[in-house]
Amino acid sequence: MNKFSKFTKALSLSAVIGLGFAGVSNAATINFNNGVAASDGSGLTSQYIDPINGGLPDYFIETFDQATGVPGFPGTTAYTIPGFEDDCAVNSVNGSPIGISVNGNASEIGIRQGSVSGVAAAPLNDSTCYGYLSNNGSGTATVEFDYTNLLDFYSAAAPGNTQLGITYLGFYWGSVDTYNDFQFYSGGSLVTTITGTSLLNQLNGDSGDQNDPASNTYVEIEFSIAEQFDTLVINTSGIAGEFDNIVIGLSSRELPVPAPAGLALFAFGLVALGLRSRLKK
Repeated sequence: MNKFSKFTKALSLSAVIGLGFAGVSNAATINFNNGVAASDGSGLTSQYIDPINGGLPDYFIETFDQATGVPGFPGTTAYTIPGFEDDCAVNSVNGSPIGISVNGNASEIGIRQGSVSGVAAAPLNDSTCYGYLSNNGSGTATVEFDYTNLLDFYSAAAPGNTQLGITYLGFYWGSVDTYNDFQFYSGGSLVTTITGTSLLNQLNGDSGDQNDPASNTYVEIEFSIAEQFDTLVINTSGIAGEFDNIVIGLSSRELPVPAPAGLALFAFGLVALGLRSRLKK
């Protein structure tokens, strides 16, 4: 489902906290109190957009549900667990003009409904489709959400002196585990990281608790336009990392228009004349 609205830079963040971010200092702030109940039974969603009712422009939501997908663009069921193909899909890819790229090992990524012991647990109060990542018992599993195509699509329509970037990300993080982390990249460089351990410490939650709101929370991260990101990477070294209602917000800023070369040279000449005059004195 694609819904956009004008991104409001003056975000009303309550209880903004630092969670031991790695990467560029002061690149992002995080807040965990502004998630709201979703209208489709998927637990929590962003305060800025709802899976069914929509919300502010310049926001995009990935619900993993075909019912809230883009009309005409059914999404992909490449990661959907057999038996859920009629309900679940990554609905922001597969031909959509503002699609994203999802990269990862299909054996480690799953889209489904409901909980299965030893496999994945639906986020608290989430009866819809959700995504999860599992290392299947060894190593580290990774999934990458690349928003470069989306940024290119909207940047092409923006004025030439405008910088467009993703400056907001929200996601419902289910039964947070100490072995989960979310990383944010811009142009291949790490901007910041949020870890399950840091979040649980701040919320006083228990790792993997499926029923405690302190371990099932909607996380919102605000980035500065200078440190905006284009790629989200989710990692887990266990079973499993669950997530739903991933929301991104676009923001733009007008860049200074450089002075014409002739005027710049003229100004330089005036400066040079002034220096020469002072030197003669």
